[in-house]
Amino acid sequence: MTIKAKTITGAVYERVKSDILSGKYKPGHHLLEKELSEELEVSRTPIRDALIRLQEEGLVVLKPHKGVFVRKLTQRNIQDYYQTRAVLEGLGAELAAEHVTADAEEQFRQLLKEMKKTLAEDVGPQSDENIIKLNDQFHNFIFQLAGNEVLDKMRRTLAHPIALIRATSWINHDRKQEVFREHEQIIEAIIAKDKKLARERAEMHIHKAWKSAEYNLHQLPGDEEGN
Repeated sequence: MTIKAKTITGAVYERVKSDILSGKYKPGHHLLEKELSEELEVSRTPIRDALIRLQEEGLVVLKPHKGVFVRKLTQRNIQDYYQTRAVLEGLGAELAAEHVTADAEEQFRQLLKEMKKTLAEDVGPQSDENIIKLNDQFHNFIFQLAGNEVLDKMRRTLAHPIALIRATSWINHDRKQEVFREHEQIIEAIIAKDKKLARERAEMHIHKAWKSAEYNLHQLPGDEEGN
């Protein structure tokens, strides 16, 4: 494969991956080579190569005689991922409360302002992408403050499956508002250096996300297994 071909394939891979993780292509969505080729204005070869790579990462599945679909996780998958994430996020928030500084407090407040502004402008897919981006910044900053590299690495191993689940969770405007309020409460506890409360609120936040994800799983078309 030439450098140019690698570059095209890489760009296609990044674009389709971004569209999956942002929720443009929901779990269960049929990814058709022809449609992707026309949309991205490339031949089918880089599309095919990109889909193979995404399959290796577990973001899409190949169904014999049917085609490639965005992976749809099962209820058990969701349970396992969120149970694990709740423990990691709880500890991360507790450690963040231990290490929070005046500068970190200001960054948290700025994040809240941006989240509130983005929610007020919640009018479509672009808003969802911005909300997801800010959500990631919020959680990343907590783990940055926590200062535990092993903990952060464990959290990042869940990035792809959690993002797949989350792609179904932003379809509900009420849930977006709830997430903002939960983030506010977590920040309040961290700034107050209340480690116990920070852990409890972070864990509760993840448990609520879990319940939302389970509900949204059943709103998706197709079979429950998604493979």
